[in-house]
Amino acid sequence: MSSINFQRSYHLGQEYENIKNRATKIVGKYLEDSNLISFDDVEKRVTFTSERLVPVNRSKRPPVMLLFSNPHPHSIMQGMFLSANINNRENLFWPIMRNAGWFSIPEAKRNPEDLRDMFLQVKYPAPFELYFYCYYVFPTRYPDHIARIFGKRFFSQIIEPEANAEFIKTVQERAVDAIVVFNKGIFNLVSDEKVERYIEQLNMGELVQGRMRVFDRDIPIFLTHPTGWRYDKEYMRLRKASLEKIKVAILKGT
Repeated sequence: MSSINFQRSYHLGQEYENIKNRATKIVGKYLEDSNLISFDDVEKRVTFTSERLVPVNRSKRPPVMLLFSNPHPHSIMQGMFLSANINNRENLFWPIMRNAGWFSIPEAKRNPEDLRDMFLQVKYPAPFELYFYCYYVFPTRYPDHIARIFGKRFFSQIIEPEANAEFIKTVQERAVDAIVVFNKGIFNLVSDEKVERYIEQLNMGELVQGRMRVFDRDIPIFLTHPTGWRYDKEYMRLRKASLEKIKVAILKGT
C-alpha cells in the first residue's frame, strides 16, 4: 500500500454476521483482497484500508481541501485517488482540473505513483496546496453502499460521528482556507447551506456555495459536479467552467 493509505477497523459485535453478509453481496470481488477489506470471525471485527492525501511538505499557497464521499476500492488498490479505471482509462478529474487551471501536470506524469508523490510533496505548478480527503473512510463503489452494508444504527451512531469529528479536526489543524465538494450529500453534511437540485445552477454558471465555522473562522465551501458526471453533451466544458469559477472565487477570498 502507498503512503496515503492507512488501516482502520470497526468492532461489529452482535451485528457482525449481518454486516458481513451484506458486505459480501455489495462489495463483491473486492473482498478477495484481504489487504483491502477483511472480516475476523473471532474478534467480530472488520479491518479495511482507506486513503487520505495530506501533504507532507507545506507551501505558501492557500491550502484547499478537495472533499469526496469515500474511497473507491480500485483507487486504493492502485495507490492514488481517482486512478484509471479497470480498462486503464484515465479518470476525467485529471484533465478537467488541469484545463480549469487547478494544476499543470503533463499526461505522462498522471500515473498513480507520480501523482501521489507530487501532491504529497507539493511539487506541482498550481495556485493552491491541495488536500485530497474522503469524508467516510470505508471503501465502496458508491457512497450509499456504506449505510446499506453497516445498517442504520451502526452508520448513525458510529460511522457518522467519527467522520464528522475527524473532518473538523483536519480542517482546523491544517488551517484549510476553502473546501471544494464533489458530492451533494457530503456538501449538505458540512455546509450551513443545503441544496437539492443544483446541477442546473452549475450549468448556468452559478456558484453553489455555503460556509462552515471552525472556531473563529468562516470557511467557504463550494459544490461542483461529481467526478463521474457526464450527463450533458457538453459535460467537459460545463465541469471545467464550474471549477474555473470556484478557483477564481477562492483566490479572491484568500
